[in-house]
This record gives sequence, structure tokens and C-alpha cells, in this order.
Amino acid sequence: PRLRKLTFTGSTEVGRALLRQAADGVLRTSMELGGNAPFLVLGDADVDAAVAGAMPAKFRNNGEACTAVNRFYVHRDRVDEFTSKLVAAVEGLVVGDGMVETTTLGPLIDDAAVAKVTRLVDDAVAKGARVLTGGGAPERPGHFYRPTVLADVPRDADVLREEIFGPVAPIV
Repeated sequence: PRLRKLTFTGSTEVGRALLRQAADGVLRTSMELGGNAPFLVLGDADVDAAVAGAMPAKFRNNGEACTAVNRFYVHRDRVDEFTSKLVAAVEGLVVGDGMVETTTLGPLIDDAAVAKVTRLVDDAVAKGARVLTGGGAPERPGHFYRPTVLADVPRDADVLREEIFGPVAPIV
């Protein structure tokens, strides 16, 4: 009886269940469900500003955020410049122990997260995408995945349809 509002960020399946339960109490709800946020770079874009915005939008918290950008749609007139500048910025990220001051990207949450990211990248590559930087887990203990940029990602690649929850930037 004291509850007035329910806020949830997560899967669509769980969101539906919560909405059904909230209906009985006529609760107000805010739902952010099944995120797969695109990042658009239009033909008249300031590419430097786009890359500066893309980095935290994709790589904050290793991409393990429901609000993280999951796919980049870049106008053909800007794709080469945006891609090369994004690759340069991504190559400046330092993967490692989050307690070390120079680290900018820590581990993923667990082995399952690494396996999912690996599966999505492998699927994209099998369907014709190119890994421009990163790809794969580094040779070190822990749940790490190298920050990755994919180019020429085909529209049927799973990485464009599923939430990545990892440090992978697919470019279309």
C-alpha cells in the first residue's frame, strides 16, 4: 500500500511481468526495456564531436549499461573519417585492473558475459564484418574483452539485433 511507483531497467520479459503486477495496484511505472540504442552520424556531422560523444556512450562501464550505445549508423560520406577516428580513440583505452589509475576499461561481469560478446563478434565476422581493432579476450586472468570496432557489419548480424553489454562498436 505504500508503493506509488515502480521503475525498472532490464529485459522486456521481466518488464512485462512487473507491469502485470503493477496493474493490480494501479502503480505508475517507468520502464527502460530491452535497450539496443543506436548512435547516428549524419552527413553534416562534426566527426570529432561525434567520436568524443561516442566514446563514453559506448565504453562507459565497459558497455555494460542498459543505456549504452549498441550500434553505429554512419552516413556514407562520414564513415571512413568517423571509423578511423573511433579506432584511434578505442586504441587509446587501457584494459586492466580497475584499481590501477591508468586503467580505462576493466573486466566484464563474468565468463558468461565474455562468452556472449565473443559469440556476437564471431557471428558478425562470419557474416562478413571486419575487426578493425580489438576482438577477443586478452591473454590474462579475469573476465576481460578487448575494446573492439567492427566495420562492414551486415544487417543480419546478431550484434545489431541483440544488446551487446560489452565493449564492441559495430559500424554500419
